Amino acid sequence: MNEGGWSCPHDVRGVCDIIKKECDPGDKGCVLYGKVKFANPQTPSNEAFEKRMERKMKQMLEESKKE
Repeated sequence: MNEGGWSCPHDVRGVCDIIKKECDPGDKGCVLYGKVKFANPQTPSNEAFEKRMERKMKQMLEESKKE
C-alpha cells in the first residue's frame, strides 16, 4: 500500500489501476519503476534504476568522446 508522502493518480483505494494489484510504488509495472531510487533496498525499481543510470552514463561518455 502507498504510505509515502505523495499520492498516485493510479491508486484506487489501495489498488493500482494499471497492474490491478495492491499499490506498491516501484513494483514492476508501476509508472515509477526504474525511474527513481527508493529508500527500501528491496524495491525492484532500485536495480532497474541503477541499470538505467549505468546506461545513461555510458551513453554520455560515448557522446563526449565524439566531441
